Amino acid sequence: MRRALLGLTILSLLGATTPALAQVVSAPVEWGEWRLTWEVRENTGVAIRDVFYKGKLVLAKASVPVIRVEYDKGFSWYKPWTWGPREKTGRCGPFQDRIKWKHLRPVMDCDKKPVCLKEYTSGGMKWLEVVGYAKIGEYHIYQGWYLSEDGRIQPVIQSRGLSCRTTHRHHPYWRLDITFNPDEKNRKEQVFVYDQGADDYGWGAGWRKYTNEVNDEKNPAKKQLWFVRDAETGDGVWIIPGKDPSAPPDSADRDGVHDGFAKIDVGVRQYNILEDKPWEFGACGQLGYGDNDSVQERDVVFWYVAHLPHQAVQGPAAWLTVGPTLLVHRQAGP
Repeated sequence: MRRALLGLTILSLLGATTPALAQVVSAPVEWGEWRLTWEVRENTGVAIRDVFYKGKLVLAKASVPVIRVEYDKGFSWYKPWTWGPREKTGRCGPFQDRIKWKHLRPVMDCDKKPVCLKEYTSGGMKWLEVVGYAKIGEYHIYQGWYLSEDGRIQPVIQSRGLSCRTTHRHHPYWRLDITFNPDEKNRKEQVFVYDQGADDYGWGAGWRKYTNEVNDEKNPAKKQLWFVRDAETGDGVWIIPGKDPSAPPDSADRDGVHDGFAKIDVGVRQYNILEDKPWEFGACGQLGYGDNDSVQERDVVFWYVAHLPHQAVQGPAAWLTVGPTLLVHRQAGP
């Protein structure tokens, strides 16, 4: 089930627009030190944009363009016995789940709104939930964002359901346009990765700076985390895999690691407006847009990929959760 909510306060969806032909719905939100707009546009899930914390921009946009689903008995072009219909081959998938407005269902404990905003308290910390409940085939998906009063954002995917009674893995792709300068022409961001026990490459022991567009993989033994910062101010955002120890106790416990189907855990790209669009690589395709462009002191986009295993023996009713933690960092001041 969804995470337990304590001390709930239902917030109004101020300024929600009527769905037009393109089915774009959005609303501004002001909560504590946070100011943002949520939106459901095309098929990139419940997204948030123009996210400010304590008066400073931290995210231009964050969305979930796809959740790729890989079954143990999936279709493969190089396995002819998987080419026939499901009834004969026993295969299932792969799938590309892309959440649209039409997939959203009323959230029963939120006045039946398709996008739910709630305030709750956990461990003495206030949180805001911005989440949508989607139904795609046999899958039930809670997808959204949890914001804390102390500067954390937790992107979360919770899923249950079985299209086939076969073990499979869900691979959500978060597109995070982390940025700090409202002036799009003067964004100078840097992206670092920390590997515990690694050498000093000039930024301190364990720290390495990405210089060009890259796909990267996690090694759980190295306890990696990432840091995107403004080159001029030092303000930044940490990307912490799995679970922040100070986060709510029922938040994501693990984000898994890559496999042969979803081959990366992180992608860093130079921002290109032509790449800010719905997923175009299909159920079997890997993340594209990698042209080896520079990501040093540029406007960058950070892709984070989680890998959620669902064992068939768990059945269709078990809720499973993944998602990293984004932590706002201020070089100086509040």
